[in-house]
Amino acid sequence: MIGNDVVDLCLAARESNWRRIGFLEKVFSEAEQEIITSSENQSLAVWLLWSMKEAAYKAHQRKFHLTRRLNWLVQQCEILHKEQGKASGIVKINDNIYKTTSVVSLEYIYTSAQSANISGVKNAIFKAPSSEAKNQLFQEVLEYFKVPCNELKLKKDEQGLPFFSSNDSFLFNRFSLSGHGRFSAYNLSLINCETSVKHS
Repeated sequence: MIGNDVVDLCLAARESNWRRIGFLEKVFSEAEQEIITSSENQSLAVWLLWSMKEAAYKAHQRKFHLTRRLNWLVQQCEILHKEQGKASGIVKINDNIYKTTSVVSLEYIYTSAQSANISGVKNAIFKAPSSEAKNQLFQEVLEYFKVPCNELKLKKDEQGLPFFSSNDSFLFNRFSLSGHGRFSAYNLSLINCETSVKHS
């Protein structure tokens, strides 16, 4: 399964004081705190790890049909490679491993996470409200499945996870939507998705 997360760095700086007492200990393991404290830009490191955890949890939640209950410390992040504007890593959640790729800019951090068996993941990010990401995702799914526009609906299941239905029947759920501040994004995998259009 896949998941994604976007952090508007300006909004995060205004609304989230990660330096307050107890914040790092609540969200990050000792190894992750070491990554932060040894980084040249500690704020960027905080929000990179945060977005990795969020994106991986969304994939994990969908994979196991879990209700939304994010336990930050269960997720263990490792940054495997980092260069200007990009990072890749893994997030371990119990015995499950999710690969992450991140785009790091001056304005936002965007992370896509996927389990090892997912291929052909497309990512799209917009400096626009979440409605823009939803509209573009809707068009992608319409074009791929060739269903009439009035039959395609974006719904949520009992765990609050979004999925597409056609004629009120489950169609597709290999995607993730996120939004924060000025930015919204989606990722999806349509490769071999015919095998996933029946709800388990």
